[in-house]
Amino acid sequence: MRILVFLSTVLLAWFLTGAVASAGPVLEGDTDNPVSPAPAVSRPDTPHCTVSLAEKFPSNAADGSPQTYSGTVTPPKSCPGPWAKVVMDQTVTVSGRQYDRIGDLLIGGTEVWWGTTEEPSGEGHRAITYHLAKDLTPYTALLRTPQPFTGGIGNYTSDVYTGVYAQTVTLTYYRADHAHPAPETADRVVGFPHADAQPGAATVHFAAKDLPRNITRARLEVTLEGGACDEQWFDDVPDEVAAKYPAANMCGHGPFREANAALDGAPVGGVQTFPHIYSGGIVPTLWRPVVAIGTFSLHAETLDLTPFAGRLVDGGAHDLSFTVPDIGGSWSVVATLLLDTDQHAARTSGALTQDDVAPVAAKQTAVKDITGGVNATVTARRDDVTAGYVDTSAGRVYTRVERTRDYRNSDDVTAAGLTQHVVQSDAGKQTSVSTVDGKARSAARHDWSYPLTVDASAANYVDDQNFRLTGAVDMTMQLSDLAGDGRSWRPVSASREWLGSSGVLARTNGVNTESDGSSRTTYAGVDDRGRPYWHAITTDHGLVTADVGMPNHG
Repeated sequence: MRILVFLSTVLLAWFLTGAVASAGPVLEGDTDNPVSPAPAVSRPDTPHCTVSLAEKFPSNAADGSPQTYSGTVTPPKSCPGPWAKVVMDQTVTVSGRQYDRIGDLLIGGTEVWWGTTEEPSGEGHRAITYHLAKDLTPYTALLRTPQPFTGGIGNYTSDVYTGVYAQTVTLTYYRADHAHPAPETADRVVGFPHADAQPGAATVHFAAKDLPRNITRARLEVTLEGGACDEQWFDDVPDEVAAKYPAANMCGHGPFREANAALDGAPVGGVQTFPHIYSGGIVPTLWRPVVAIGTFSLHAETLDLTPFAGRLVDGGAHDLSFTVPDIGGSWSVVATLLLDTDQHAARTSGALTQDDVAPVAAKQTAVKDITGGVNATVTARRDDVTAGYVDTSAGRVYTRVERTRDYRNSDDVTAAGLTQHVVQSDAGKQTSVSTVDGKARSAARHDWSYPLTVDASAANYVDDQNFRLTGAVDMTMQLSDLAGDGRSWRPVSASREWLGSSGVLARTNGVNTESDGSSRTTYAGVDDRGRPYWHAITTDHGLVTADVGMPNHG
């Protein structure tokens, strides 16, 4: 707690200093390359080898059509396992004008990275370059043998949208030693290419085949990405509000979204998603040069499916499905099973003893008149419990999993639907406790909170060549992990990443007359080594004006 008090003091001082607002309209030109306050992926000081998957690979062929890179990735002979860490690095360069786009990397049929790109404005003269890294160590079981890979950015070009993304992608394998041992990871990784849910086809299915017969623990990692009318699902309004303001072309079905996961048709849990905002979202100038939290590598959620392990070891194929209720656009679903197995037994068995999972969350909607418009408030809640046992070489292991979610979205809709003030709270936790003979064997708790405030106005919109858009966003990703015996807990990791941005974009007769933004962002908590970490960045007019932190974040 002392570190949090210290960080709060530093943060207050940082808030009291900052950029001074401009006196008149500003037209941003060249902006700084994208930056983030989050700690970089750490690298162990051990011998390592780097394998190239793509080198300045263009997202589009000579005729402008999208293209992907592909091949086979093989563990480097000079760096055989075990590995302390495996890291994917990706450097992307783009210039010209372009939309934000979706990118992915599949290895062995598993989506190991899913993210979106920076949206270049076309207003500057130099290219934008950004880097992202992802720790792929959790997928070690997949990387031990040669695997086919394919990846890229789904980009489309035209006479106006000329930007082409050049991607350099590598995997670096860091060898384990006494000081940097190989971490415990899943014994089997079972992944799938993504699937897209659509209105009228809101359920997607994955076939889980050839699973190990000796599973002791099962986790389901899920990434969700909304598109079209659900790209900014948090500002979707109830249908009656959309009908009230038809000229505003508002997206309906309300703002609450989750993917209801099921195993062979039986509900196993609701999957929430962080409110990702892509770099062209709301007002593009909000995100230069600090993109919204998680934009380049979308945040995944994890469900503990261990109570269902007894079903997974029967040797048969299993249907893993996801349904998005009230779907208003498209939803990409990325699913991966992470399975632990018994090292001393070829077979395990088990049974589900409690299955209190609601098929859908309990939801309420209220709409009332306010000055100049209406307020729509949507609340939802989940309280799910599953329990089961697995008979292993270590005895009968009972596991109980509790998952909760509390959601609230209040949206003031005014100016005939052209102005919105959204305040959303979304928080929950997953608690897993495993026991043998009534004694705790392991216990883990994951807490999350994703508060979001959005102000957006298109009140001065005439057409796509004459408008003035303004926006402000305040978003937070707060995460904590704890371990214990199910009654008392000790912290394992904690972090809070916050971003506050404002932006404006105006155009008259097809010519930009105002293009400006500013932001503040902080990360406070620990890095992936468990060390205290704090980093703050301030930007104005697309440029970094302050960058401070501890320890050295460079």
